[in-house]
Amino acid sequence: MTLPLLPYQTEAADLLTSKERFGLFDEMGVGKTATAIGALDKIGARRILVVAPAAVREVWVGEFKKFSTIPRKIIKGKTIHDFGMWMKGKADVLITSYEMVTKWGPKIDDLYDALVLDEAHYLKSHSALRTRALLGTFCDGAKGAARWASHVWFLTGTPAPNDPVDVWPFLRFTGGTNLTIAQFTNKYFVSRMGTFTARQEPRKETLEELRGIIAANSIRRTKVDVGMKLPPIWMTTQTVDGDTEEIKGILRQFPGLAGAIMEAIERGGLSFLDAQHIATLRRLVGEAKAPAFVDLMAEELANGLDKVVIMGIHTKALEIVREGLAARGHKVVMITGSISERDRIKAVQDFQNDPGTRVFIGNVRAAGTGITLTAAADIVMFESSWSPADNAQALMRIHRLGQTRQVRARFISLAGSIDEVVSETVASKTAAIARLGLDVVSDAN
Repeated sequence: MTLPLLPYQTEAADLLTSKERFGLFDEMGVGKTATAIGALDKIGARRILVVAPAAVREVWVGEFKKFSTIPRKIIKGKTIHDFGMWMKGKADVLITSYEMVTKWGPKIDDLYDALVLDEAHYLKSHSALRTRALLGTFCDGAKGAARWASHVWFLTGTPAPNDPVDVWPFLRFTGGTNLTIAQFTNKYFVSRMGTFTARQEPRKETLEELRGIIAANSIRRTKVDVGMKLPPIWMTTQTVDGDTEEIKGILRQFPGLAGAIMEAIERGGLSFLDAQHIATLRRLVGEAKAPAFVDLMAEELANGLDKVVIMGIHTKALEIVREGLAARGHKVVMITGSISERDRIKAVQDFQNDPGTRVFIGNVRAAGTGITLTAAADIVMFESSWSPADNAQALMRIHRLGQTRQVRARFISLAGSIDEVVSETVASKTAAIARLGLDVVSDAN
């Protein structure tokens, strides 16, 4: 049985159908996927390309089954053969990842009805290969896979995930600006020097103009705007002890490493780094705080904590947490990047429906999108991402429709280490983004 769209989703779907290039920036949990599928039905789209993080391909398959009124043959694009079937017209809908479309995009040479870019903040970098493969070398649609689509819709709850200037690829492609990235940055932003690098903040004198351009090319509603009443979310930070000697040793061995880390946090993540030592350091931080974190969680679970979602970055550190809690008698499910789609679905179902499954552990990237974990009202960022958008996505797994309790979110830091500065920096960057009216969740001390 096909589910009808809610009135506010129908309103947005009607708007999408009238726009060839447009952004649907509704807050996470409002229902962007269902809205986009409704819009595809309204234009009668038959040849559709959906690009999404690999972890949520199965979510899209399920949502088409629930909300589409048009029978379509859907294929998940995992191999070149899947892509070939779609190109030959043997499948109506190809749901593939950003990694795959980067490889296949240049081979698209025929018109199709619609391109849906889910989690479109993956295209934040104008120089990234995937951005160029989809939007063209200059993000203007002159080249790239998007030029063949009659409709191109950007879906994300965080259109400027790391820095306000990240909205340029979207605005350039939709025609919101004809400025180059350098001209755009100079007109709308001012560079503020931090300790190790500069960050961009909106100029007061052109802020309203920029907001107007974004609003003209997108629609954004919060849960409050559409009548969703969710309990408040309370965010805090918490430190745990751990052995920092190995971490201090690396910092002594590489005197400029601390500065490079701060620069990477300022600029948005590990992708900006060349030194493998930094990735190693972050991994060691996670492993160092894992034993004390297990003690903390085990004590809380023993003293009445109901269910808890734990998010992290590094597999080994998360395994330490999983094994530690399981050894103390707690039933744990876990999602990392290597898990199959079937096991991913089962893990979510067990956590949501089995009272005995009290702990969900997930990788921020693999488990931070496309799933609902409202059986818990507590979420702990055991390791937080250097991108505020990734953290916001993860927090929204429990703070979404269906949640009836006040949500508590905690960011865990390793005492006496570089880990303690991450939350402050991410919060500062998030505040700059929020000044554009694009609210995301950030840490609160």
